[in-house]
Amino acid sequence: MGNLKNMAGSIPSNDDELYTPEILVRPIIPYLSARGFSRIWCPFDYEDSEFVLCLREAGFSVLFGHIDTGLDFFNCVPPECDCIVSNPPFSKKMAVFQRLREIGLPFAIIMCLPCLNYQEVGSFFYESGIQLQLLIPDKRISFDGHQSSFNSSYFCSGVLPRDIIFCHLPHNNAGRNYCGSRMHKSMSLFDEEGMV
Repeated sequence: MGNLKNMAGSIPSNDDELYTPEILVRPIIPYLSARGFSRIWCPFDYEDSEFVLCLREAGFSVLFGHIDTGLDFFNCVPPECDCIVSNPPFSKKMAVFQRLREIGLPFAIIMCLPCLNYQEVGSFFYESGIQLQLLIPDKRISFDGHQSSFNSSYFCSGVLPRDIIFCHLPHNNAGRNYCGSRMHKSMSLFDEEGMV
């Protein structure tokens, strides 16, 4: 896992650059389809992230970008799209929520579920008027093959038919069930070639 470059004036965090596995991308796809979305923006992703790959495989037109490729989510002009879907850096959660409010599009972003305990998060959603929706997997999905200590869920607005939906996943992507993101594999090759 690499460090994320400085975004919105904060110090990089080693936990910000976690590559989302396919098992955590798949649950949101039926809800995007049911809403009739066709153009999805993934603003924290490379071309070979599981979001971009899985959404394209499902028939969506996907626009993507990453701070490393010159896209600054916090300062760019949003492309024409129906919905924002991604796994943003957790250390920037409040800046991400605020930017999503500014943009005003439906969104489905992955955040750790325990952040609902943060007073600033509760205050933000209370004051913002955003109707928060949650898609909560019944497993704590691992990003690196080791048991995860937290639940990663989709924080949504304008995407789900109900405010809270639980979804079943066959396993937690840890141990012998681990299947890493295809982006993680290509980034590892990128690192080995000394290009980053």
